Amino acid sequence: MHEHDDSNRYLVSYADMVTLLVGVFAVLLTTFRADAERYRTLAQLAAQVFGSAHTADSLRDDRNLRATLAKLSPADVEHDSTTYRCIIADEVLFESGSSRLSSRAVQVLAELAAVLQVGSSTITIDGHTDSHPPRDGRTNVELSIERAAAVARALIDSGVPESRIVIRGFGASKPRMAEPASPKNRRVEILIALHH
Repeated sequence: MHEHDDSNRYLVSYADMVTLLVGVFAVLLTTFRADAERYRTLAQLAAQVFGSAHTADSLRDDRNLRATLAKLSPADVEHDSTTYRCIIADEVLFESGSSRLSSRAVQVLAELAAVLQVGSSTITIDGHTDSHPPRDGRTNVELSIERAAAVARALIDSGVPESRIVIRGFGASKPRMAEPASPKNRRVEILIALHH
């Protein structure tokens, strides 16, 4: 009988110790989460106070970038914290059936270049066509490359370093609409990867 009481006492002590350890870990976990949130908030406040000039410049540049891209394509500008993507219909940029930029496009691309020339963002310019072959004998891939190159040239001429620009031509291989011949597949997409 005495041995049975001792083993029960041992089990009770063991259960108390396990309960105590679980409680300690729960408190530590809660404290760690609260501290992590507190430190994150403090870090954001410190960035605003001590790095206010850089933060303000970045926010202003981002607003300017959004506004300029909206001039090229009001309905088709997507962005998150690190990337902007602008889909521009070919009739906004080019004379009909040509890779020559319109005077309006040259003006807005110069504004875009003014925002992009400072910094280290990578700019990828993708040309796309519909499935109709060009009338002058070129292939769709050639036309898409020429149009992407025309946009790149406009940005470079306005001060964006060539080393930060990538051009790609996809022809009709990546249609935006289900119907390959749809005019909406004729477009240039500008992808801007920001490096704050």
